[in-house]
Amino acid sequence: MKFGAHEVMEVSEILSEKMNLINHLALYEQEAQDEQLRSMIRRHLDMAIGAYDNMVAYTHDYSARQGMQPPYPQPDANLERLKYGLRNPQPVAPQRTGRFNDTMIATALLTAHKASATCHIQRGLEVTDPNLRQMFMNGAISCFNQAYETFLFMNQQGTYQVATLHDHTAKTMLHSYMPMNAQGIMMEEGMTGAMQAQGGAGASGTAAGMQQSMAGQMQQRSNQGQAMQAGQAGMTPNAMNMPHMNGHYMNQ
Repeated sequence: MKFGAHEVMEVSEILSEKMNLINHLALYEQEAQDEQLRSMIRRHLDMAIGAYDNMVAYTHDYSARQGMQPPYPQPDANLERLKYGLRNPQPVAPQRTGRFNDTMIATALLTAHKASATCHIQRGLEVTDPNLRQMFMNGAISCFNQAYETFLFMNQQGTYQVATLHDHTAKTMLHSYMPMNAQGIMMEEGMTGAMQAQGGAGASGTAAGMQQSMAGQMQQRSNQGQAMQAGQAGMTPNAMNMPHMNGHYMNQ
């Protein structure tokens, strides 16, 4: 075996995690009452067993890489059927009944897939063998998609409700991020609009506007030069009649 020390330890950990996941899924399949939930758990269980067997086979024989299992496909999600917002969520608390109901099982299944996806990524980063890295990546993608499939089931059942922000708040927050080229585009549009406005006043108005703009730029450079000289001489901005800062706003 040409595995590094990290790989040996990480593969051992992930195989132990997969074994624990398989044991739990087998229990959930027996306890679940909803047939749709049982069918989903059965698919996830078969996938987990296949991934476990493939990784064990590869650690015993390099030729087993030819039978590498593809990741679990992403489930089809009808965006129109997704339920957003809270609809009278029921209060919950831990129980000591010793029995699982379907809500508990679905929640445990979702938590297990989320934890396993994170575990695959974190441990796979320490693996150097390319085939093992692919197995870890496929395992992470499988858990990622299985977690989403579990969420879709819970969302339709009303047990996973998605809290939302006010539409105006969400747009204000997300639309504040602009593409890197947006600033240049906005400047070009502003300059074009200014030139068009000046053009309506005639050629003389355009020339005067350009002269004013150039004069303004020269004045700004002159003020910057005076500020630098004042700084070197120990003078304050007020002494040079420069605008001063008050908090985050500039007072003229």
